[in-house]
Amino acid sequence: MDLITLDFETYYDKEYELSKMLTEDYICDDRFEVMMVGLKLNSGPSKVYSFPTINQYAQVFEAINLRGNAMLCHHTAFDGLILALRFGIIPPMLLDTLGMAQALLKPYLRSVGLASCLKHCDLGVQKGTYVGNMKGRRLSSLSPTELGKYARYCADDCGGEYALFQHLVKQLPRRELEIIDMTLRMYLEPQFELDHGTLAGVYTDTVNKKAELLSSLPPGVEKKDLMSNPKLAQILEGFGVIPPIKISPTTNKPAFAFAKTDPGWKDLEDEYEDDPLIASILAARTGVKSTLAETRAKRLMSIALNHPMFRVPLRFYAAHTGRYGGTEKINCQNFTRIKPKLKHRRQLRYAVKAPKGHSILAADLSQIEVRINAWLSNCLSLLTAFRAGRDPYCEFGSIIFHRTITKADIRERFIAKTCILGLGYGMGWKKLQATLRKDGIKLTNQEAYDYVNLYRNTYREITNNWRQCDSAIEIIAHGGKMMLGPCQAIYNKILLPNGMALVYHNLRYVDSKKYKGWTYDFGGQGRTLWGGTIIENICQALGRIIVMEQMLTIKKALGLRPALQAHDELVYVVPTPQIATYKQEILRLMRIPPGFAPDLPIDAEANHGPTYGDAK
Repeated sequence: MDLITLDFETYYDKEYELSKMLTEDYICDDRFEVMMVGLKLNSGPSKVYSFPTINQYAQVFEAINLRGNAMLCHHTAFDGLILALRFGIIPPMLLDTLGMAQALLKPYLRSVGLASCLKHCDLGVQKGTYVGNMKGRRLSSLSPTELGKYARYCADDCGGEYALFQHLVKQLPRRELEIIDMTLRMYLEPQFELDHGTLAGVYTDTVNKKAELLSSLPPGVEKKDLMSNPKLAQILEGFGVIPPIKISPTTNKPAFAFAKTDPGWKDLEDEYEDDPLIASILAARTGVKSTLAETRAKRLMSIALNHPMFRVPLRFYAAHTGRYGGTEKINCQNFTRIKPKLKHRRQLRYAVKAPKGHSILAADLSQIEVRINAWLSNCLSLLTAFRAGRDPYCEFGSIIFHRTITKADIRERFIAKTCILGLGYGMGWKKLQATLRKDGIKLTNQEAYDYVNLYRNTYREITNNWRQCDSAIEIIAHGGKMMLGPCQAIYNKILLPNGMALVYHNLRYVDSKKYKGWTYDFGGQGRTLWGGTIIENICQALGRIIVMEQMLTIKKALGLRPALQAHDELVYVVPTPQIATYKQEILRLMRIPPGFAPDLPIDAEANHGPTYGDAK
């Protein structure tokens, strides 16, 4: 199979550009025009083609057998969607230097655009800037000189993408290339449909709830208070929300991460997206008219009206730990979970549906991070419960409430479940209180404080492991070697069992009034670090390795591609008559322990139905 590097240049103007619309809307718009395409066959020279009609491009693509070869781009979701929608071509192997850069270069770079990557890797190639002169220019308006300069720019992009690929592919495990391909196919070969009526109900409910909450903020809290960093921090803390902190890589001083572009702020928006009160406060702070939930509902409504299928847009290796992130202002990683107490179907997951004759099958690794954390710390009480098939939530609930808790004790078990799932990385009592408040459970300060201490005393092996990982930070900062389960801490990073690494770039110790402790840089921003964070990073990274390996195994064994992957869950669309067979086999495969942890007590559960909500 040959490798074809491809780069489309397309028309754009101040109103018609990708930053203002969905990629699919941009490509399907009447204003869309291919200005030129750059093609590079293997290591050969880059060639640029510019034609007045789509058919002429199609002839070139057929001549080089684009349908039968591997295709490489930088942002393949864009170029690949042009090929799919305008030419009906989806190559058999999809490669993307943007995804590769997310995995390998993001710790060092604020942006993983082609220009930044080429400069960082010092490959002797640089990205041009001539495209900036093309805003509002149609192909027919270009002079021969302008066309030549634009073609040179396009050819250089192809050469840069190929050089970057050759540099990064030596560092990236082969399995990650397969995952990139499968990630792109969730977008380019969509399997879901959307229900507009349900989405309209979701949108209306979201808008009404935001207005209700903003009109009932605590006495004395006004929007002007939200514009002050110290006052906003106080307001958030009053609701049990920990204000995000960033460490400037230049000044090495801590500050609140309240800029709307700060990763900590974005994480806060994602975390509290389904908490209408906090989401409304954050929206008021940034001065936007809509919360993320509103924006997402509107975009999904537009897709339901204008496109036959819902393309799942995911950012490969978006998080430090390798997990996916959202894009296109549609965070598919954070679809609000079903709330049975609402007693209606105006909920986001009910709007995601299978085509006629098919069902959605959602298979989820059960408490995988808790199990990994218990396994890493050799927490025998939790491991024994998991291996015996007992319910650790009920067992811890019985300790909390001094009586036997069963699944019939819904509130008590849910509190215990939240503790088991949330306290394993050092969460404090205020955060526990805020987490439960999102689900309508109010704890007093004393109750939250007591539950945290009870957890730490009950599962001492886990808390001891936090302190063990404090020692690992010294290794990462100064050098040496230290095993952390199947991982190894060395200078600057923690090596993972799949050949990837958790990179802690520019790790240093900060001692100031606002913050005293370790910090490192990721994506151009400073992040705080301690032993509990190390454990959280490792557990999430190992959980990601497990579920991604299962995704590849299921594809090989059953020929199924996921329609969506979210956290520890694989979501498939399968023919309804075969649902029982697929469910049984998928669960069998997902219950096989990973090779790096053969004694890890692993389990999975699955449900199915006509919608994503019914499958949960």
